[in-house]
Amino acid sequence: MSKPSVFVAGFPSRYGGADTELDHLIDLFRDRDVDVNLVPMFSADDGTRVDVLRRGCRVHDYRHDVFRDQIVISFCNGEFLRALPNIMVAGRPRRIIWFNCMTWVFDAEVAAHRNGWIDYFGFVSRYQKGWLTLQLERTRPVRSFDYHPYFNTRRVEWRYRDWNDGCYKLGRISRDDGGKFAPDTWRIFDRVRVPDSLKKKVYILGYGPNAAAKIGPAPPGLDWRTWAGNEIPATEFYRTIDTMVHKTGGSRESYCRVLIEAYAHGVVPIVERDYAFPELVIHGETGFMTNDSDEMSEYASRLARDPAEHRRMAENGRRHLENVLSDPERCWRGWSDVLAG
Repeated sequence: MSKPSVFVAGFPSRYGGADTELDHLIDLFRDRDVDVNLVPMFSADDGTRVDVLRRGCRVHDYRHDVFRDQIVISFCNGEFLRALPNIMVAGRPRRIIWFNCMTWVFDAEVAAHRNGWIDYFGFVSRYQKGWLTLQLERTRPVRSFDYHPYFNTRRVEWRYRDWNDGCYKLGRISRDDGGKFAPDTWRIFDRVRVPDSLKKKVYILGYGPNAAAKIGPAPPGLDWRTWAGNEIPATEFYRTIDTMVHKTGGSRESYCRVLIEAYAHGVVPIVERDYAFPELVIHGETGFMTNDSDEMSEYASRLARDPAEHRRMAENGRRHLENVLSDPERCWRGWSDVLAG
């Protein structure tokens, strides 16, 4: 029996939700001896190209017929959707597996679904599946599979940040999108209270003109620092902070990859009790959930007063990621079925 082979319409990255999801999925595939063929649809930086070749992938130039008779995977790639009519004329793929990382559908996605070109939809959470299925099934029935996003924890050494510098550090990370930032972001951080023995500092990675327009200036007296998106590596950011306070501005998180990254690095998350978060957070064990901004500040303050509790929750988060959310057997099971079927 020949080993499975996939063609990916797109290219991985160490920045962004869908591209990093693909990057880690490649590790899962290579661990399972799946041949991975990457077809950049619009860009592929040289460093990442060297990296995927080192991991045993192949990289192909795009042609309309490059996917003929192949199992094709695409993570929220608009260029792939636009090219699909030409791809189908040049030679129909054996199977197309499509992921939309949002909670709304695209016109080209609906058109492809109407034409019967998408064989399987992958959904990153039950929450997302509910939103997208409702919209897609207005056109025709949806076929999906048991997908769970994979995070390769072997990439992140466990290294808890003890507060031996006398500072309790909070932060948040996202792209510079107003929908990612709550208007009261600064107020939540400002209202966090720490013991007299600690200082407090706030860090935001992904801060730019859109975030600034949404949340305004930091209040006087708050010690803070911001970086533009991708200005520093995400790992450097997570190694800097202790607690991540992630309240959105209405973006309806379909999964929230930064929460998973926080778990990996020993950062305790405080998030909304909404969207996909209840599927990812065990309240009071791996993080805190609430829809009340003042409660977010209070939970962050509570952790500042109890370093042992903070460390316990950080360790629980890492274990929950390793043993449940990104358990390789769990994440592979759905792929094993869909690649063989």
